[in-house]
Amino acid sequence: MRSGKLKYGNKHCFLGELEFDSKRERDRYIVLKEAEDKGLISDLRRQVAFELIPKVTEEIIKHLKTKDKIEIRHIQSPIVYVCDFQYVKDGVLVVEDTKISPKMIPADYRLKEKLFRWKFGFSIRRVYKFNEPI
Repeated sequence: MRSGKLKYGNKHCFLGELEFDSKRERDRYIVLKEAEDKGLISDLRRQVAFELIPKVTEEIIKHLKTKDKIEIRHIQSPIVYVCDFQYVKDGVLVVEDTKISPKMIPADYRLKEKLFRWKFGFSIRRVYKFNEPI
C-alpha cells in the first residue's frame, strides 16, 4: 500500500488483511470482487502502477588516470500513476480510480489522467459511488 498522508481526511481501512486508502475504495473492491466471482469481470488487480514518463538520466564522462569511464546519472524520477483497480470486462482492459467528487479532482491527477490516455490510448474510469454499475 502507499504510505504517507492521505488526501481529504481519508483513513486507511481493512478488509481482512487487505489495506485500502479509504472506505469508498474498500467498498468498491467488494463490488468488483463479487462481479469477478460471478464471472462478469476477470483478472481483478489492485494498485497497479503505470509509468507515464520514464526517468531522466544523463551520461557523464569521468576522466581517470588511464581511461575514461562513462557513468549514468539519475536526473529526475519517473512519473507514475497508480490506479485503484484494474480488470478485464468483455475482453477490454479497464483501469478504474475511485474519487470523492467530480469537483474535487487534484490538478496533478488531471495531468496524469491526460498522460495516461495519450500513452495507453484509453481513459481511466472514474467512479464516485462504490455501487456504480460495472
